[in-house]
Amino acid sequence: MAITIDELISERTKLKKDFDEMKQNITKVEFDLGAMKSNLNALNGAIQFASNLIQLAENKEAVKKKVTKK
Repeated sequence: MAITIDELISERTKLKKDFDEMKQNITKVEFDLGAMKSNLNALNGAIQFASNLIQLAENKEAVKKKVTKK
């Protein structure tokens, strides 16, 4: 049994379709990864901001206690 040109063309068409789908999936994953990195950076900034506010509040409380003791 020999392989025909039509069978080879059909197989190539299937492979090209699979290739294109995989390429599209990779592009989507790269886009999603960029969005997730942006969200991660935003969350890190929010954590830093909250930490700074906590530190300011703690310093303010320490100053109040010193003033009250005197």
